[in-house]
Amino acid sequence: MINRKEYNPSFAVVYLDNQSLTFLESNFDLGAFDSFVKKLHKVFPNLNIHMNVSKLIKTKLEKESLSKFFVFYETIPSEIDFIKEIGSLLPESQFKDPEWDEVCFLYFTGISPILNSTLTEKIWNRHKNFFSQYSYSENIPPGLIPTVITREFLSSIPEQLTSDIHSFFLKNINQYDVDIFFQSPDLRQLRLDFRYNSPRSKILIQGLQKISDDIPYENLHVILKQNPELFRSAPSYLEWEIYKGCELSCIFCPREFTDKTNDGSFVSFDSVKKAIKQFEDQLFSPITISLTGNGEPLLHPEFVSIVKEILGLSQLKELIIETALYKNFDLLHSLISGLDTKYKEKLCIIVNITTLKEDTYQSLYGKKGLSQVLESIDSLSKILPQNSLYVQMIKMKEVEEEIDPYFTFFEKKGIHIILQKYNSFAKQLPERRVSDLTPINRDFCWHLTRDIYLSVTGDVSICKQNQTKIIGNIFTESLLDVWKKGLDSFTKSFNGEHDKIPAPCLNCDEWYTFNA
Repeated sequence: MINRKEYNPSFAVVYLDNQSLTFLESNFDLGAFDSFVKKLHKVFPNLNIHMNVSKLIKTKLEKESLSKFFVFYETIPSEIDFIKEIGSLLPESQFKDPEWDEVCFLYFTGISPILNSTLTEKIWNRHKNFFSQYSYSENIPPGLIPTVITREFLSSIPEQLTSDIHSFFLKNINQYDVDIFFQSPDLRQLRLDFRYNSPRSKILIQGLQKISDDIPYENLHVILKQNPELFRSAPSYLEWEIYKGCELSCIFCPREFTDKTNDGSFVSFDSVKKAIKQFEDQLFSPITISLTGNGEPLLHPEFVSIVKEILGLSQLKELIIETALYKNFDLLHSLISGLDTKYKEKLCIIVNITTLKEDTYQSLYGKKGLSQVLESIDSLSKILPQNSLYVQMIKMKEVEEEIDPYFTFFEKKGIHIILQKYNSFAKQLPERRVSDLTPINRDFCWHLTRDIYLSVTGDVSICKQNQTKIIGNIFTESLLDVWKKGLDSFTKSFNGEHDKIPAPCLNCDEWYTFNA
């Protein structure tokens, strides 16, 4: 009698997207590949790995002995084309059962230097035991275990696919025999990524490897708490107040309770250039910059020059301009019209417009002008890429009944919508929430993990909920020194000591918001 459980995957497959390829070219590390191969072969000795690579990466790997385990592909334009080509190499079934095809491969979407051999063996055994067509995990961070894909699943994928393979699977999950592998603890809230594909993952992987070459999965969370700098390695979001002041009086704005004595002040263009030069020298990871804070950025007298300067930052992922769009629209329109396409695609305009009723607009913003704002939004939609323009509605009691017609109105125009939760700034503004998002159990704060809040004076506050607690100044100190000053507060947050942080954490409901 044939034992249907006595078989192995045909091979492993690694698909590298453009971001991964670019990163690997400039951060090539033979040790990352070697560690990945050794951990994989601990479970499946001498298993071959099919991988798409650039010519540069291929040349570097071919000089090394471990290249004998790789099959390289240089001209694969997309994930689906790559996987379809690999699928044609799968061997015949051992069992030739007309109702079940065991032939499969292990699938990775990146080099995985700290692949967990124990969990990899577990998911493989479950895959065999349950005769699955597709086996994966929802709670284990990428880079620790493979996905197991069968020929049966592969044959069901359409030739033309607009999404990635896993997204296609999730949309059609009910059509397949699936095993969802769960392993405690559930680390999804940490948003970890153990694929060697970015500066952040590089620091995380190499830091953990220095601690131990084989960290048990159940110990990961504790080790990160003991080494918080590995998790909080670099800022990813900078909220920059380039102009303090506004001609509106929005009832949901922190200007309702903040000091207005230096209204009308702004960051000089020279200071912006010096700050960007510092960011250029010290940032090693992509960052999103948002021009917002306690003021209207379009009121800055050198707004155009500042935007162009920031767009030149090599590590810039996205530049967000959050505006009420009530003044100097022609300036913004002219700026955007003159930008190259590559810069337009890095630009994101978020228009703060919480109502479509003129009387409600006046009561919320303290001024008339809704029709002018709507006309300006239409004009922007004609010159910006679709993914570069958003309208933002604050979800609060005053406009709760408007949500559905608001979405209908802008969706017909093809304009993206952000339904922003109301922020009382830890009860400093009157309660206007429609729903209460206060967490039952307070984990760590993502804003202390990734964000920097920068005022016109260069001061960096502990967070946007407490703008009077200053931890440093970007104009007199280095960015990295200021960033390190926030580590102590993050560490307390990570360890649940929220009452020891100089911010109103225990009265805050911004725990589930995530900027970048």
